[in-house]
Amino acid sequence: MAKISDFHGNGFFDWQFSTQGHLDAWNNRHYDEEKYWGDFPRDPLPADYKLPHWAIGPFEKHEGNPVFAPDPNSWDCGHFGGGVHNGAIIIKNGVYHYIYRGELPLPDKYKSNPDIDYIDDIGLAISADGISWKREAGPFFRHGEDEKYDFSDVSMATYNGKYYMFINRWDWSCFHDPKYNGVFLAVSDDLYHWEKRGLVFPDAKRIHRNASILQNPKNEAVRVNGKFVLFINDRIIAFSDDMEHWESDEMEAFPGGECAFSVCDYDADHPDNVVLFTGGHHTGHFYAKGEVLLDKNDIKKPVAWLPRPVLYSEPQHPWENGYSADGKIPVSYWRDTVFVTHMTLHEGKWLAYYGGSEYYTCLATAPYTHKPIL
Repeated sequence: MAKISDFHGNGFFDWQFSTQGHLDAWNNRHYDEEKYWGDFPRDPLPADYKLPHWAIGPFEKHEGNPVFAPDPNSWDCGHFGGGVHNGAIIIKNGVYHYIYRGELPLPDKYKSNPDIDYIDDIGLAISADGISWKREAGPFFRHGEDEKYDFSDVSMATYNGKYYMFINRWDWSCFHDPKYNGVFLAVSDDLYHWEKRGLVFPDAKRIHRNASILQNPKNEAVRVNGKFVLFINDRIIAFSDDMEHWESDEMEAFPGGECAFSVCDYDADHPDNVVLFTGGHHTGHFYAKGEVLLDKNDIKKPVAWLPRPVLYSEPQHPWENGYSADGKIPVSYWRDTVFVTHMTLHEGKWLAYYGGSEYYTCLATAPYTHKPIL
């Protein structure tokens, strides 16, 4: 585990509270039960409440969190409100590969929107134990004519020996235009070299973002009724024959906000179960992780959802509430915020590398309690 001093140097960056807006946002964005409850039931849970059989959890946070942080001397140096987070975890040949979103201040020549002061790209870090990380490669995509774009929020699965990465691409000069913004696909043989395939929905009439590719616990893409499946924000679902050409459709409503991670084939006793992890406003938390149950036989219609999140910020963890790891310095206005975009199953545990305050990467684990599909 990296030491706090390794994360911050002297603890301050040049961008610290660089505007009054940063300070105002830090003061105002925090736990607000009424504002951020969402569409969840308000009835108190019984004292003996347990997760239903279909759910994944409970999650336990690693005692050494956070495990990864922005580096002032690297491309992913961070900025106020963003660092290294929202990545995918792939374990290959016994080595943990973390393909993550790294943030940096927006270069002056791309400052077209006064409310956006950052830009993202994707990098790779590796680890022997999943705790201590070494930056290995990246940034991958902001090169040449693509330098102006922001690339963020990783979902990944394997298919036919290749890695398929679904990320968001943004042009901050026209970020409402779906011709230039939304789900972007890149493909790799080795996690180091990526071939850009472009926007997945170039003809979309509204933004398609935060795609989650349906996969099994081994992170292999799974077909449902002959089609691969993407869950996308705004209750959009998409289907494909080949992982590259997709057609989107609408889902029925469910609470829980943004799409995060989706998994199936995790329970031999219930082979049609699909779990979609969601983020966003959840029972008073600004960003927390909930779960929705779906069925392969009618995948557009939610069956059930958890009444409370399985992963959420807690006051004793300052790195989930906008502070530095030592609890002394405000580093992000994303208070009361955790977010997961990918998970994997390894040695009998689910591994969820989640973003704390959109700034750090943290680790949470959950026991694998279901009957495996062999």
